[in-house]
Amino acid sequence: MKPRRRNNLFKDIRRHAFYNACLLATIILLSIMLLAGTIVSTSLRTGMGNMQKRLGADIMLVPKGSKEKAENMLLEGSRSAFYFDASVYEQVSGIEGISEVTSQCFLKSLAADCCSSEVQIVFFDPVSDFVVAPWIETEYKTGLSGDSVIVGSDIASEDGTIKLFGQEYPVVSKMARTGTALDSSVYFSTDAKEELLKNAEEKGSFLTEDQKKSGILSSIFINVKGDHLVDGVIEAAHKSIGDIFDVVYPKKLHESLAGSLLKITGVINIVSISLGAFLVAILLIINSIIMRSRKQEVALLRVLGHTKKRLIGKLITEMGVISLCGAVLGCGLGALIVIPFGRLIGNSLNMPYLGPSAGNTLFQILFIILGVFLIVFLSSIFFIIHATNIEPYLALRREE
Repeated sequence: MKPRRRNNLFKDIRRHAFYNACLLATIILLSIMLLAGTIVSTSLRTGMGNMQKRLGADIMLVPKGSKEKAENMLLEGSRSAFYFDASVYEQVSGIEGISEVTSQCFLKSLAADCCSSEVQIVFFDPVSDFVVAPWIETEYKTGLSGDSVIVGSDIASEDGTIKLFGQEYPVVSKMARTGTALDSSVYFSTDAKEELLKNAEEKGSFLTEDQKKSGILSSIFINVKGDHLVDGVIEAAHKSIGDIFDVVYPKKLHESLAGSLLKITGVINIVSISLGAFLVAILLIINSIIMRSRKQEVALLRVLGHTKKRLIGKLITEMGVISLCGAVLGCGLGALIVIPFGRLIGNSLNMPYLGPSAGNTLFQILFIILGVFLIVFLSSIFFIIHATNIEPYLALRREE
């Protein structure tokens, strides 16, 4: 666009500053709403899909009185510590009807050299595991032994190692981001537990009496054979080890959350559609008022020799500039409102929330900008064409 033409364009926009400011404000609000609604809905669905990967067990046995802590750990990744005697695992493993069984052990919030905040240490058995593996971002090929680790997505390991309690451990893989506190966890093979606890205590980390014991575990994950009932396996577990455990149903937790997610996204969609329709109606009213107020201007330009095509192009260009500025400002404000507070939004909704990557966010912003541009174009084109089709004499006469 030539400098003179550009100057004329902005002069025309400023000449109708009030109406164009109203139009700009409406476009900004529409862009904020569309981007915020899209990011929140997408993040909730992504978080739920990611959670499904790690809730891949029919039942989870935890020590008596630890059910609420275990559920919070599964849903929010909150750090917890509760323990069985390791002998319980062997007793449970022999129960008829179990197709897969594995155990994990958690050490709650131990200070470590690698991180500015405390991390949760998780011990698991790579051989029997079917819970951790589905959400490992890259498959580890070198094996997991006592001198290597898998880390959560928030754990930095620039040189391929992390330092814990004075010892360096090579990182063989990284977990996919969960959007919970599990992102700041470090995963060891069960074989590494005894040495790590010894190093932690030597470096001054506080260990409870239970944590100092070598034969401990926190939870037992079980998948039941298709021809057996879950209740039958639980009953057999009670007969085998007594009434020392509570039962958590990970898959049922996911189903319950999935139902809640549908309700939340349904509300978000209803609010977005209603507010979007309201804002589009405002756009139609504003565009109608703008074109009505500019009929005399359009008529004078026709008298001065401007063609309909040139006038339509001029008016559409003005609308395009306003819509582009409004969409960019709105998306920028929407991103500033939603992205930094993603974890807070998830916690307030009590739902897993996994924000989009920078690339996905940029794609969503570009998509919203294009969508808003089309909405403004469609809401104004009828009034623009109508204004340019009026005979100059009639338009000037009506304005007398």
